[in-house]
Amino acid sequence: MASPKARKYRSAKALPYELSQHCRIYFEEKLYNQGLNLLLSLLSSGTVSSSPAFIPSPQHLALAATFLIHPSTTTRAKSEEIEQASNLALQLLQQTNSLVGPLAANFDAAFTFTHFTKSRGGLKRHHGDPNNPTEPTADIDTEALRFDLAESGSLWSRAEDFWHAVGWAFNCSVLHPKRWRRWKLWLQFMCEALEDDWAERERQVAESKITSPSKSRVNLQPLKESLIVKYITAASGVSGQHRRILRAIFADGSSTAANEFREVFQNELKELEKDKDKPKKREADVNIEEEEYGDYLITSDEEGDEVSSPHGERPKRAKRSRTTLTRGLNANEDLQIDPSYRSSEVLSSDQTTYLGDLSSLYLRQRLLQLLSRVSHALGKVFMPLGDLYHLFVDFIRHLPLPTFQLLVSSPVISGFASEAQTTLGEILLYALLTSDIPESDDAYLNQDKLERCYLPYATNNTSAVDNAKVSIVLESLVRNLASGGLLHARPSLKQALEKGIMARAEAADTDTKKGQIKQKAEEMGWLWLIESGERLTYMVEKLYPQEEN
Repeated sequence: MASPKARKYRSAKALPYELSQHCRIYFEEKLYNQGLNLLLSLLSSGTVSSSPAFIPSPQHLALAATFLIHPSTTTRAKSEEIEQASNLALQLLQQTNSLVGPLAANFDAAFTFTHFTKSRGGLKRHHGDPNNPTEPTADIDTEALRFDLAESGSLWSRAEDFWHAVGWAFNCSVLHPKRWRRWKLWLQFMCEALEDDWAERERQVAESKITSPSKSRVNLQPLKESLIVKYITAASGVSGQHRRILRAIFADGSSTAANEFREVFQNELKELEKDKDKPKKREADVNIEEEEYGDYLITSDEEGDEVSSPHGERPKRAKRSRTTLTRGLNANEDLQIDPSYRSSEVLSSDQTTYLGDLSSLYLRQRLLQLLSRVSHALGKVFMPLGDLYHLFVDFIRHLPLPTFQLLVSSPVISGFASEAQTTLGEILLYALLTSDIPESDDAYLNQDKLERCYLPYATNNTSAVDNAKVSIVLESLVRNLASGGLLHARPSLKQALEKGIMARAEAADTDTKKGQIKQKAEEMGWLWLIESGERLTYMVEKLYPQEEN
């Protein structure tokens, strides 16, 4: 097996003690930007790519991740300078990952959740050999940062585990768009870090096969020590840990999801009252000699009531402040999800589905893809790949049609690898199709298997929605085979396609004696079923020479 292509990382070098102390003083004095800028300049110093890079300590990286999403540096930042710290923090995290990689940067120590353990004050920093930055040569204690955002108020202390943070982030993608803008950035970075960490360890395993081909067993220890495996095995919960991981990835803002994955930071949804500390502007004139006192004699409870003039003039209505008028309009604005979607509408990146916007669906796919990679390599440590995909299906098959289509087969988002999408599609079909479909000895999907086992069949019920889902999955399988050059024009393909379209149309129940909501869903299912059939026909006809169309 060939070794995966290695990324060209710079070698890593620990910060000198004096510079580390400078950063610590900056942060403890709440000079966040100065500390982050110093770390960034040290990290990117040097013009030769082979020269060592001064990397932030795990404490600095953990703090940067907290800055990225903490309310005090984002939605409740009291100044633009403080808000800028969250952007600098993201830049520091991304550059550290891209320049030296997750292993040399010691992300394993930096991104450790400590909610159920002692504070990270005792963290040790691994200083790597500049010639081989992934192998630590010494352990040196790093002095802890002594302020709230680095200790009890940090992300790593507030969240129970990685999946708590993931579940809350995805709840925000549905319910709290302002918080989602920040959590999305954190989740994007974490996906990149987890994927790069896994890829580096895969490379180590592949290289060990080349250097020691005589070994009967492959050394999978590097994969077992990966960050994603650490998060999987540390998932909190007395039972059903694997299902809890999937519940976090599919958190939808419902009352159940919101109760299980609560806000990470205290009063996280509370917004900054920008006018609170400003002196209130007086709306009326003041003239003591004429005994005109404006609104100084008006209590806050009297605002909005008519106030009599001391000279018996026409009553004036005291003006309400802008804060009073807008109170309740901007606070805790939850998105109301409308279940009546139009099937032909393609969502833009800022529109929402049952599981949030397109970026939310894409990140969910990336996490599912990462779990499948772990399961494929470490089935005994995590769970067998087949069991994992059946668990995926339990959460996916009942999603509303638009969300189902985007998550399973839409080319708009591509967080799934082609083979993962195919495996998921086949297991979904086994769950949805009639029980009398033919068995196949082929382990992988091919055109014969598609024509004989899947294309000609309808669901095991009379639901137009389920039949539409089958058609949508078939679209995905046809597209994947065609893109790989594995689908060819022949009469049996057309016959299976036409037979299946008719079977699903006949199976879909046209009975109107249903509740209004269910009837509306079935009508939408019919629309999706018809459109999906047309797309399938178009894709297959494109395989034939132009003169035959």
